Amino acid sequence: MEIRRLQQIKGGSFTLSLPKEWVEKRRLKRGEEIVVSKEEDGSLRLYPVKMELEERKEVVLALEDFPEVRALEYCIGTYYIQGCNKVSVVSEKMIPADVKKRLKQLRVELPGVEVAEERADAINFQVIMDPAAFSLESLIEKTSSFSLHLQEDAIKSILNSDFQLASEVIERSKEALRHYRMTIRHVALASFSKAIAKKVGVKDCRECVTFALITRDLNRLVYHSSSIAGQFLSLKRKAKTSREILHMIEDISNIILGMQRDAVQSFLKKDITLAITTMGKMKSVRQNEKTLLTAILKEVKDADLAVALSHIARDLRRIAGYSVAIADGAMNRILAPAH
Repeated sequence: MEIRRLQQIKGGSFTLSLPKEWVEKRRLKRGEEIVVSKEEDGSLRLYPVKMELEERKEVVLALEDFPEVRALEYCIGTYYIQGCNKVSVVSEKMIPADVKKRLKQLRVELPGVEVAEERADAINFQVIMDPAAFSLESLIEKTSSFSLHLQEDAIKSILNSDFQLASEVIERSKEALRHYRMTIRHVALASFSKAIAKKVGVKDCRECVTFALITRDLNRLVYHSSSIAGQFLSLKRKAKTSREILHMIEDISNIILGMQRDAVQSFLKKDITLAITTMGKMKSVRQNEKTLLTAILKEVKDADLAVALSHIARDLRRIAGYSVAIADGAMNRILAPAH
């Protein structure tokens, strides 16, 4: 840390000299425009205007460093989530056709990613999506909608013995995962750029953390809805479930759907009452789960069927738990101390 003295010049204005090393490192010259941004805690943040126009540094990955393609795919996805705009994969030899085909599939999994350039020994990816096109709140709302419909359809597939719908739920969950990755990328971009944070509707780093946690919780909701559909698909050749147990599953699911919906709305609308109400419903969920598990143990004789139904009950409770976590995130967003 370095301390510098404030100087007053003719006319009453105040000046402060900038460290020479800082100026030279950024190759600034006399007359350069500097942004002065007031932070939430009352401090000032200085940065050159041209920094907002600079693209993030390109990441170059050597194919030979990745014995398995899956590890390379994971790294590219992680760089995408962390806000990187360009990722190049290079090789000392020609990249095998099957490897290139797999890498190109990442365009389906990562919104906004396109192949910018391709050679025999290289493939370059670039993100062409403007982060300002979507606010973080709109992305949260869209992911929430995905999650709600997935849970509704997963339970509907059980109630109606619709295996095709269950399969469709699992397939649709992949689209929800795309939204999760895009949302986390927006959070990452907002965390290191004040300009982007303003565009996507985030006021400070603390709120960035809250958005990241909410996005993670929404992703877990999607996972458990998909798991419910997967458990049901495993029962294709098993005995049918009694109407009593199906009604119990439907009842607990309806409570949890309301919790999901209210939790997200409490976060978006900054509604303390709605958040507290959501958290208060967890007791009812636990009671319903206990009643459901007791009925399963008492009535279901087939072991595999009993295990699958118990897992469905567990997934529903976990969806409720993550809904409470979202409501808790809403409370943290609303009740932040004023600076």
